[in-house]
Amino acid sequence: MKSHLNFNLKGGQLFPVWIASFVLFLIPFYFLIKEFFELTANEVPAGGPSLRFFLYFVILLTVSFTFIYYRARLVINSLEFKGLKVNCEFHSGKYIGIIVSGLVLSIVTLGIYIPWFIQNLQRFFIHGASYNSHRFAFRGKGGRLFVIMTLAIFIPFIVVGFIVFTLLNSNIEIWIYQLMVLSSLVSMIYLTFKWMVDIRYKSYLIRLDTGFFRAMGKIGIELLLAVILVFLFQWLSSVCIAIWWSTGLLPSTGKIIIELVLAIITAGFYFPMAFIRLYRYFAEHTKSNIVDGKQITMGYDGDQVTDFLYIWKQILLTVITLGIYYPWAFCRIVTRVLNQTFLKTDLVSTTV
Repeated sequence: MKSHLNFNLKGGQLFPVWIASFVLFLIPFYFLIKEFFELTANEVPAGGPSLRFFLYFVILLTVSFTFIYYRARLVINSLEFKGLKVNCEFHSGKYIGIIVSGLVLSIVTLGIYIPWFIQNLQRFFIHGASYNSHRFAFRGKGGRLFVIMTLAIFIPFIVVGFIVFTLLNSNIEIWIYQLMVLSSLVSMIYLTFKWMVDIRYKSYLIRLDTGFFRAMGKIGIELLLAVILVFLFQWLSSVCIAIWWSTGLLPSTGKIIIELVLAIITAGFYFPMAFIRLYRYFAEHTKSNIVDGKQITMGYDGDQVTDFLYIWKQILLTVITLGIYYPWAFCRIVTRVLNQTFLKTDLVSTTV
């Protein structure tokens, strides 16, 4: 028998954290951009980047990681299953230690330490969560993520690109290289997600059971549909703007504003549908091992079209309100998705 998850976080609870982070982020971000333009000006400062540049950058990182921390606490504490809440016990001192050491080591090692930094963050949040007095544990290793990131980023972007376009001075069509990069990104999405879903709860080991090529095909189809629909939507929008512009009723400022809005809309036009379809696919392929003849499985029984329209409504409201509506959009989207996500603990026959 399946039981659905419950999520009870409200936008009003997230709003104070969001608005504080939003304001504290915008102020140093403005000054950071100002410093950046001074660095890229014709007369570059002889001393290079000022201390203020690094100070603003540190403040931005601090605000970002602080928001992640408090949002994670609110989200985890708002999860329920079968009437029991998921609890979290995070130690802020340990979190600060992970962030500081992770950033320093990532800089010193020129980015090599990043996979282990991500591993420590993932482990911190999952190990701090518990359900029915039993803690969760993350089993992913930084070394494996390092291999994934190296194969999916370093080789296609740096090695192939440098060899083909610099050393060999090849006239290879740029779209062929873009296809290679896209394929690498698709594989990295799948392999990283598979790496992240490696969780232990009691004696259950929860993982993805889908094969590499099948998952790659699923992600590739969603990306292809997204590209086709975005280009189609952009073409139709351009035609409408051209017709309106030819009438002389559309001022120049109005044209610029409309194009900016359409750029934002078309950039993520298909994203909600791709998210729903991929979420359903990976939820159905998230399973545990068999323990005492029982196996935990997941599923999603929401309607794709209805959920697509609902998510788009929340996105548009967030855009229209310049981000002020984000806490309510986030909470309502997560509530809708998780309330239609179910878990089952089925008896599995092990006899042949």
